[in-house]
Amino acid sequence: MRTAVIIQARMTSSRLPGKVMLPLWDKTVLGQVLSRCQQIKNIDVVCCAIPLGKDHDVLIAEAEKYNAVIFRGSELNVLERYYEAAKHLKADIIMRVTSDCPLINPEVCSDVLQMHIQNKAEYTCNNLPPTWPHGYDCEVFGIEELKNSLQYATHPEDFEHVTEWMRRTLKVHNFENPEGNHRHIRITLDTPEDYAFIKKINPSSTSLKLLLKDVDTLTKNSSKI
Repeated sequence: MRTAVIIQARMTSSRLPGKVMLPLWDKTVLGQVLSRCQQIKNIDVVCCAIPLGKDHDVLIAEAEKYNAVIFRGSELNVLERYYEAAKHLKADIIMRVTSDCPLINPEVCSDVLQMHIQNKAEYTCNNLPPTWPHGYDCEVFGIEELKNSLQYATHPEDFEHVTEWMRRTLKVHNFENPEGNHRHIRITLDTPEDYAFIKKINPSSTSLKLLLKDVDTLTKNSSKI
C-alpha cells in the first residue's frame, strides 16, 4: 500500500497572487507546507501538483528543495490534475493538503491518516464538522474514490475543489478536535491581512496548545492598539 501527500500549488491566486512564494520565517510559504508534510507519519511520498504554464515554473525548484515529486497538469481542472498526479505516483491512499496552510500540523495529519486506515474508510477528514483551526485541514481518500470523483463530478466546484463529490456522496469519517472547537482561529493564507497575521505567529508554535497560546497573545495585543 503506497500512501502519498499531494499538495496543490499555483502562482495565480486571485486574492493574493504568488502567495505560496512569499517569505515566511526561514522558508517560503510553500516551503513551510512541504517541510511539515514531510513529517507526517506513514507517508511514502510527498508530491507538489503544479499547473502547466510558465507562470508556475518558479514553483518547481522550490518544491524540489524539499524532496517533493513534481507533477504538472491542468490549472483549471484541479480534480483532473490531482487524479493524474495520484496515478503517476501509483498511490493507493492520498492525503490532500493545500499550499495556503503553512501551519499545517503533521501530528494531526498523522492521526487523520491513522483513522482512515484503521476504519478502512472511503473518505476521512478533520473538518466535517470543522473544529480545528482553519489552516489545519486535511483529507484522506483512496485512488478509487478519486477516480470516481472525476468520473461522476457534475458541478463546477467539483473540479476546482477536488473532494466536493466525495463530501456529498461518501460516508465521512471525521477526526474531531479533542480540545474543543477552535475553528474561529484563522491561520490559512488567502489575503494580505492573513499574511500579516501569520507572520507574527511564533514558528515554534508547532502544537495546538502552543498555537492557541500564541494566537491568544497576538489577539490581545492587537485589541490594545
